[in-house]
Amino acid sequence: MSLRSILPMVLVISGLAAFTAPQLWAHAGHGDEPEPVVANIAVRTTADSDDFDLVAAVTGKGALAIYLDRFQTNEPVIGATIEVSVNNGPGLVAKPQPEGFYLVAAPWVDQAGSYALSFTVTAGDLIDLLAATLTIAAPEAAPAAAVGSWHLPVALARQKGLIAPLLGFAAGVLVMLAIRATGGARAAVSGGAILAFLLLGGVAFGQTPDIIEAARRLPDGSVFVPKPAQRLLAVRTIVGVEATASKSVQVIGVIVPDPQAAGRVQASQPGRIEAGLGGLAYVGQHVSKGDVLAEIAPAIGTVERATVGAQIADVDQQVKLAEQKVARLSGLAGSVAGKDIDEARAELDGARKRRAAMAPTLAGRELLRAPVAGVVSVANALAGQLVESKDVVFEIVDPSRLWVEALAFDPLLAEQMQRASAVTADGKPIALSLVGRGLSLRQGAIPLVFRIAAPPAGLNVGAPVTVFAEIVGDRKGIALPRSALARLPNGGAMVWDHVSAERFVPRPVRVEPLDGANILVMAGIAPGQRIVTHGADLLSQIR
Repeated sequence: MSLRSILPMVLVISGLAAFTAPQLWAHAGHGDEPEPVVANIAVRTTADSDDFDLVAAVTGKGALAIYLDRFQTNEPVIGATIEVSVNNGPGLVAKPQPEGFYLVAAPWVDQAGSYALSFTVTAGDLIDLLAATLTIAAPEAAPAAAVGSWHLPVALARQKGLIAPLLGFAAGVLVMLAIRATGGARAAVSGGAILAFLLLGGVAFGQTPDIIEAARRLPDGSVFVPKPAQRLLAVRTIVGVEATASKSVQVIGVIVPDPQAAGRVQASQPGRIEAGLGGLAYVGQHVSKGDVLAEIAPAIGTVERATVGAQIADVDQQVKLAEQKVARLSGLAGSVAGKDIDEARAELDGARKRRAAMAPTLAGRELLRAPVAGVVSVANALAGQLVESKDVVFEIVDPSRLWVEALAFDPLLAEQMQRASAVTADGKPIALSLVGRGLSLRQGAIPLVFRIAAPPAGLNVGAPVTVFAEIVGDRKGIALPRSALARLPNGGAMVWDHVSAERFVPRPVRVEPLDGANILVMAGIAPGQRIVTHGADLLSQIR
């Protein structure tokens, strides 16, 4: 194959490369620093009522994506029927999507203008009419492609389905020609194949700019969170209502077992631990009252064993002599007094009982049994382990019967207390009822004992808790769940106010404890504001 026959094809590939290369790979500056991506927000409009909160956004595919939530709680409304009317035209029913939003065809979104939208929402027994105006601005002139950009031109990227196969075919043909060609022709064809492959890679990996709706913090300190992001973060709200609540006193407590439903198993003598028929009890095992947890074989030294053995041998001799005496006197029943025979039999019986009492000293085992039903919380037992008298081997606790013990420095707290609750270190609320108070001071404080009404799963004996005791006295504020509280950068308390469908504003507040599950906002917000109760900590992390 001559260079003249393949030169036209090489010139075509080179021309295409010369036309597109400046836009594909031209470099003016620092090529290893990618151009920052700018996140755009789709054209959208919002509408709300006492029941619903609605956001309609242009998808870029000739349609509107409609997000429908409950106004008070921000919960997504699934399974509703939404009819959309544009400029008082005929209504179109939006189709529910698996992702939880609704989609309606809107071919007019490509035309600039202001459109009056009305949404007829039917959700269960609720029927509502929402109105909004969607303004679509005229598209700006696209800037000329700057030389030195690493991005593929939008027009070329959008035609990758046509250009990529042609370039792939040309590259394959040139590779075959390069294999068959020789000399200068091979070099020329190889160069054309390389250019074709470079063009193919640029077209295949070129991307058109997409609209990225990302949550962001706005210059005024509020955050913009699109509805899809709210769904992912499970943001929930509540409408603040002013309420009157009792005063609350906060004390520190600890979880303890109910003494009627807890037991401690100790060794009564020195010995060696051995497994019973059911094996050794282990931590977390559920046991019933009377179950054998382990066995203890007596641990006797050599000297003690010899002494006990001698005593047993002496008793065996006494038993043998007593048996002979009873047999001899029984044979002389007619000539021997009956009381002598009875005394001999009593002596034999006593000797046998002494022998039976001494036998377990060498071979007997102590059975460690569960004193109560519950869960083994402590197990200090290994096969072959030596224990001393009074050593704690097992502890058993009934997880459904737990108490809280707290120390109060106010002597009037127990008398003025109306209700009590607690919260664990991880924020889990606990309902309490007062059992009683101690009469002896402990470190200058009065012990208070509370019963946990319904212990939640995961409570551990010895875990610290914060007890909130409600006492006589009223105060006014807005009651909110503790999950609504977040922290300002300076350490102060704040809540997130859901001011509009996709905008949240931080509100510094002054709070006081109410109970284990709620707080009372004394200042910073007003009744009627929508406050975030779930996802507040996640909103604080948006930058």
